[in-house]
Amino acid sequence: MRRTIIAAALLFGLASGGCAAAAGMQPQVKAGAKTCLVQVLYSEEIPLGPMFYHTIKATLLVTPSDRPPFQTTVEKVTPWQVPPPRQGQQVWAYCDAASLNAFPFY
Repeated sequence: MRRTIIAAALLFGLASGGCAAAAGMQPQVKAGAKTCLVQVLYSEEIPLGPMFYHTIKATLLVTPSDRPPFQTTVEKVTPWQVPPPRQGQQVWAYCDAASLNAFPFY
């Protein structure tokens, strides 16, 4: 009986912690925020970083709705299980410069 209660409590704690962590990964959206189309032009894994992690360097083409497109380069450290973004991959992201550094493909 005690083991069942302990197991249920641990499972509930892990499930609620995972949901909170996933909710914290979403960028904060401001009222009237505009979106941009972000496309991967080139990506590579750099052999630097902590053990069991990869450093990903990607060149992105950002196309805002009200301005001309521009290129930017982003670097991010990811766990080794996460594949790097593929060339041609596209995603809609918020045009805020801070959200682009969050690497919207993950």
